[in-house]
Amino acid sequence: MTPGLSSPMPAIAAGATVLPADQILVLCYVATGGIVVMWVAFWFVVYKQDKESVSAVLLKPAFFRVVAVVGVVAAAAVLTLAGRLESTVTGAILSGTIGFVLGHLSSKQASAD
Repeated sequence: MTPGLSSPMPAIAAGATVLPADQILVLCYVATGGIVVMWVAFWFVVYKQDKESVSAVLLKPAFFRVVAVVGVVAAAAVLTLAGRLESTVTGAILSGTIGFVLGHLSSKQASAD
């Protein structure tokens, strides 16, 4: 425990439900399974299109942005549902992620005009 802090857990809002440890574990498995299914589908489409090689897809900056956004959203959702992040922090993380995506799209559109 950190000196000066009474609890390692963040304060839970009144009326909030915190998942028990076994449900947190199930939630982590479900989130991981969902991400794996999504990536398998993504690579299946890349393979079937035959327009670009796998290495070409991996080297694109857009690929890294997608990986970052998926990872941040999944982590924020699991940590919030597990009671490890407050809802205000989750809102800030998700709004920052949305701002990142929309900012990139608007700058891309402005450069095309």
